[in-house]
Amino acid sequence: MENNDVMTWSIAIAMVAFVVLCGFLISLLKTAQRSLVTAQSAMQEVKETVEGLQGEVKKLAESVNAVTDDIRGKLQSTDPLFDAVQDVGILLSEVTGTAREAANSFTHSIRKQAASIEGKNIAPSWLQWAALGSRVVMGMQKGWKQQREQSHSYEKGGI
Repeated sequence: MENNDVMTWSIAIAMVAFVVLCGFLISLLKTAQRSLVTAQSAMQEVKETVEGLQGEVKKLAESVNAVTDDIRGKLQSTDPLFDAVQDVGILLSEVTGTAREAANSFTHSIRKQAASIEGKNIAPSWLQWAALGSRVVMGMQKGWKQQREQSHSYEKGGI
């Protein structure tokens, strides 16, 4: 084999390799083109979906803003209620304090009178009246009870 034959065979092998390489490159580029077309269509679908959702998102944002404004207004309208509850709490605290002072004063005066009675062994007039009043009330309750029992017994006997 001569130099020219080796060179010819080398060029022929290089040409075949180049043709095979070009075939693979063409196949690869066609696959890449199909992938890009698919990606482009997917991007178009995504774009359309986003554009469709954009209007809904705006409506939702407006709705949320309206609800927020409504809630804010309702919360502000309850401020007088909470102020009134606070005033009632303060009033109850004052009434409780006054009642506590009155009870302490009453207890102190009762103890004072009891201490003075122990020494004299004489009941004060208000205590006598209270005892008399309780006796009268007990007697009236007893009379009413007897009267009811008698009316019930007459009703049962008449039937």
